[in-house]
Amino acid sequence: MKPSAFIFFLTFFISSAQAQYIFRISGDGLDKPSFILGTIHVLPASLLDSVPDYQEVEAQCQQMFIEFLPTEEMLHPDIESLLSMEPKPRERLKYPDGKNIFDFIDKESADILKAKFKEIIPLNLDDPKWKEIRSWQPADFQDFLLRPIRKQTRENLMQGAGVSNTAMDFVLMQRAKERGLEVFGLDDEDRSAEEMVSAQFQAPPTIEAQADSLMAFLKNYEERKAKLIEEPLALCNYWKARDFEGFTRYYLPKASQYTVLLKERNETWFPKMQTAMRQKPTLFVFGSAHLIGEYGIIHLLRSSGYKVEQIKK
Repeated sequence: MKPSAFIFFLTFFISSAQAQYIFRISGDGLDKPSFILGTIHVLPASLLDSVPDYQEVEAQCQQMFIEFLPTEEMLHPDIESLLSMEPKPRERLKYPDGKNIFDFIDKESADILKAKFKEIIPLNLDDPKWKEIRSWQPADFQDFLLRPIRKQTRENLMQGAGVSNTAMDFVLMQRAKERGLEVFGLDDEDRSAEEMVSAQFQAPPTIEAQADSLMAFLKNYEERKAKLIEEPLALCNYWKARDFEGFTRYYLPKASQYTVLLKERNETWFPKMQTAMRQKPTLFVFGSAHLIGEYGIIHLLRSSGYKVEQIKK
């Protein structure tokens, strides 16, 4: 083997020699350690079959907590419904009398909106007969323009990442139950998955704020489109490569748009996690985005005196 090839191989092996995103929690009076598995929800749980550390960790635990307990429909979804989950219909906002979308965005944004709208369906928004469509609230136009982008994202994930029909978390939950473990949800039981999705993608509460968001989206349309298509696949690839440091560097700047939701959920979960760990060794399974940043679970644990270390071999 040539020296350069050997160095490349060694570097790749070292950077990949991590047990996915698995963390051991110890200290602060715990008799036995508990563990966290950070997931990418859409990836298949079978990827963990080749990770001995996951099998060892699961065997040490006596109970499991996942983000929320699924309904029967969520355990057997078709891939399209899983990847295209959308929020409930938002509250309808009305324009002032005689006004429409073009009274709230500048000419540059209006020209882009008309052109992009016409690309998706052959419809001229300047035509008076489409008066009703011009009265859509700005967030509706943004949703409409995002649909083909989401479609491309789903295709990329299915082809490039080999996504699963059922979320990894739910499959691991079923396996744990088969082993006799009790499984609980970290989220409040009265909060549905649809409500959480709605909170994540909630539109600004006024026409003016929605219009500002729409203009920012339109003026950076190509860049935003590329990111929305590429980012999910990149996150899957970081996870499959077992590169948590790379995942953190890549995702942390982008997580700011979800900070409120992540912070709220993490702060709700944390007391439940502390109680569970004191009861018995516990395996926590939730999305990897909840691990990182100043509001992340890892930071909350370490700030409270726990030792948190990624399992690496």
